[in-house]
Amino acid sequence: MLKAKKNFLGELLVFGLCRRSLWRSFHSVQLRVAEPVPAPPSKLNAPVIFYSNHSTWWDGYLAHIILRQVYNLDPYLMMDEQQLKKYWFFSWAGCFGVNRENPREALKSLSYIAAELPQKPGRGLWMFPQGEITPQEARPPGFHSGLAYIIRSIGNCYIYPVSFRFEFMREQYPDIFASIGPAMHFEAGQKIQLKELTASLEQTLSKDLDQLREDVTHKRLDNFVNVLQGKGSTDTTFDSLFNFFNKSKI
Repeated sequence: MLKAKKNFLGELLVFGLCRRSLWRSFHSVQLRVAEPVPAPPSKLNAPVIFYSNHSTWWDGYLAHIILRQVYNLDPYLMMDEQQLKKYWFFSWAGCFGVNRENPREALKSLSYIAAELPQKPGRGLWMFPQGEITPQEARPPGFHSGLAYIIRSIGNCYIYPVSFRFEFMREQYPDIFASIGPAMHFEAGQKIQLKELTASLEQTLSKDLDQLREDVTHKRLDNFVNVLQGKGSTDTTFDSLFNFFNKSKI
């Protein structure tokens, strides 16, 4: 399997790539957080795992921005092995490969990250339990059991559900809305049934996705903060020019 090859300068390049790409393609990234992580990264006594729906190619970029920029966690993200072979530099930012076509190889990837995360405080993992890109309205999302396996293997960890939604509002470019729900804390020795936990995690995210859709549809956006401002619309540019020239005539 392809392991993460952490590289500080390499991660800076990947982080810049993620931000610039999002800036060029979206109007904004809006984030809502139900609660902060239990402690600063250096004092966390357990790994933090975020799991979200996977409806676009952009989700991995968003995951890295949130893990590093918002939480300042040491990021890890599971990535399709063939894609990681092609875009090998993402391993600098904590991406590691998984071969979903081979259950034995996939298990190696799950075991690898379950052993890697507790080695150092402040590590954060982002998971897409659907395993593939699925329309954002799909209900239930359709989870595989890999996330539950990692939770059971680690024992002591914090789990946060994250809902992504892409919408055209009143701008030329779409907006991204991300909503992070309350944490679930699992302890070492806790009895976990993979099937039951997978179903529970999936149900939680389904409810959060539906709530996010309702909030965005009805413009209940007061609790969101702008974590990345992207490109403005053409009409906004024209309005700014018109205002400038009108003021200059006064």
